[in-house]
Amino acid sequence: MSPNKVIVSNHGLLQNRLALLLVAGLIVLGAWLMYELGLNRAGFNRIEAISLRGELDGRNDELQAELKTAREKIAVLETAAKIDREAYDAVEEELIGLQSRIQEQQEDIEFYKGIVNENDGTGLRIQDFKVVQGFGEQEFAVRLVLAQAFRIDRQISGSVEIVVEGLQRGEPARLGLGELATSPTGGTGRLNYSFRYFQDLKVALALPPDFVPERVHVIVRPRGKTSKTVEDFFVWDVKPS
Repeated sequence: MSPNKVIVSNHGLLQNRLALLLVAGLIVLGAWLMYELGLNRAGFNRIEAISLRGELDGRNDELQAELKTAREKIAVLETAAKIDREAYDAVEEELIGLQSRIQEQQEDIEFYKGIVNENDGTGLRIQDFKVVQGFGEQEFAVRLVLAQAFRIDRQISGSVEIVVEGLQRGEPARLGLGELATSPTGGTGRLNYSFRYFQDLKVALALPPDFVPERVHVIVRPRGKTSKTVEDFFVWDVKPS
């Protein structure tokens, strides 16, 4: 055997590795102990911190549960409030509609009372006049009700002339149905009527954009030499449609 040859056994290598591992472990342990010592000197207690974190986690879970319950209650209350509001709105809408129908019925009653009034000695008359707003800004509908007392039991007929008076480009102007009517008037610019007790006449109008209406002149011309013409003036007062 050569005198310069060195033989290293596996047993020696294993011991060296264990010694290195032990030294490394002691270094890590020492570093951790120094870290904990530093925390203790700074007033930090890991055990208390772990316990406090557990308490905070538990309290957080409780608060999350309370928040969920509160949200559910709010949702229930909002739903109930919505239902109550919808019920209230429905009742209010029904009440408004009922009041409107009552008003219409009262107007109808007054209208028919005027027609059937036995003490009314007049013959043909203008029972009602109304201007209603149409779809366009300058579009309107005129409603005219003619009547005679029930005791006058005879058919009457004739024509109605409607003239709207006002200002056009700052000057006085009078425009008839021939210039304003958009619904048929028989080509005469007048409305024809024929009734025994009463008749409701309607005509649609379209005013020029530069015309400002002020009043309406209504002339009712019955047929027959002995019949008298009935006329009246009405302020241009537009009602909602």
